Amino acid sequence: MKKPSYLLGTFHLLCEKDLFSKETINNYVNQTEKLMLEIDLSDPTVMQKATQGMILANGKTSKDYLKPEEYTKLDELFKNYLGVSYDRFQTFKPFISSTVLIMSPKIIGCQAAPGYDKILADAATANKMPIVGLETVEDQHAAIDATPLEKQFEGLTKFAAAPEKSVADFKNLYRVYLMQNSSELFKIMDDQMKEERGSREKLLDERNTKWIPVIEKNIALTPSFIAVGAGHLGGKKGVINLLRKKGYKLTPIKI
Repeated sequence: MKKPSYLLGTFHLLCEKDLFSKETINNYVNQTEKLMLEIDLSDPTVMQKATQGMILANGKTSKDYLKPEEYTKLDELFKNYLGVSYDRFQTFKPFISSTVLIMSPKIIGCQAAPGYDKILADAATANKMPIVGLETVEDQHAAIDATPLEKQFEGLTKFAAAPEKSVADFKNLYRVYLMQNSSELFKIMDDQMKEERGSREKLLDERNTKWIPVIEKNIALTPSFIAVGAGHLGGKKGVINLLRKKGYKLTPIKI
């Protein structure tokens, strides 16, 4: 009988106490022969490429996109949640600034633990397992950059205008993730992104569709442990449904 592959939905910002135990995760990883992540973390060029993609192009800063009063509001937000001025982040694209904000201990209630991607990559390296990326860093940045910067900055200013709502939305996602309910998690994300349907299609739907042939090719060769952001699992165009439509049997495992 062919060994099964496993699919894990990850959450990039978790407190240490909320992580699945490494022993439990490693138990499933050890039953496979290959690790598949969104990007190949064993590639030594990944960090450099990722950093390059975070910076605004052509020497621009956020002041080129924001009104003075919007910049001031964001500066207040960063000082409140991070204790530092937004000046430190003015050369970064909005998605980086948003991520840094969400990682604030004042929001998640702890210092964020190392993500599942690193835990899994370390386990694979220890087991001398190959790591396969479902896409490249360039693919990820292209999906993010498909949303115009003006629109991205608009989302950041909305965060500053109503931080309590943005924090509550994030905590709701966090809560549902811990329930291990990918369908409900997708519904919440879909609702939160209802005004940004084009962005959701680029960030989730289109990437999911592109990943399926890569997943199929690899699991046909060797049993694999596949880990992608939990938001990619649910919905009609989620990884779970797309694999089922291809005829694969997926059985939920509570861990």
